[in-house]
Amino acid sequence: MRLSTILVLVLASIVILGKQRTTNNQSRKSPVPPKQLELSIATDRQRYTKHGKLRLNAMLTNTSYIKDVFVYSPLGWGHLSSLTYTIRDASGKFIEPTILYDELTPPIDQSDTESFVKLRPNQFLGVRFIEGLDRLGIKKPGRYSILVEYHSPISTTDVDRKDFWSKEDGALRSNLVWIEVVR
Repeated sequence: MRLSTILVLVLASIVILGKQRTTNNQSRKSPVPPKQLELSIATDRQRYTKHGKLRLNAMLTNTSYIKDVFVYSPLGWGHLSSLTYTIRDASGKFIEPTILYDELTPPIDQSDTESFVKLRPNQFLGVRFIEGLDRLGIKKPGRYSILVEYHSPISTTDVDRKDFWSKEDGALRSNLVWIEVVR
């Protein structure tokens, strides 16, 4: 009887602690409302030669009419940074790049105010990505789609700022861009 009482108490404690942890995590959620930040991409053209270079612009835009939002400003490429791309052929098959970009996010210094950009309503922050098609895995003529995702590499626990788009706010997906590669 004692063992069953102890087991019930242990299980009840686990459930209570789990609920408290969930409540604490929800209270840390960034105050930036969803859809206030949008990611869009554009290429410099729609047709490329097989040995051409892709020029891709990625832009984070504050779509709010009244609220500012802060974003971590060193926009870099790779899973350890803030932007990742996916390329697929016309049939939807994933194209494996020859080279993998994975820029490191520098450590956060709380006194460094220049690492964050305040985007006022309808302002944007952008970065250009330039790479040879062959290094991106595009080796044959055809149609290819490009999708970019933005994921802040910085957590709200690392930054003492309000209205900051953080890791906890999740990933943003861009519009889909199609390019055609010719001989």
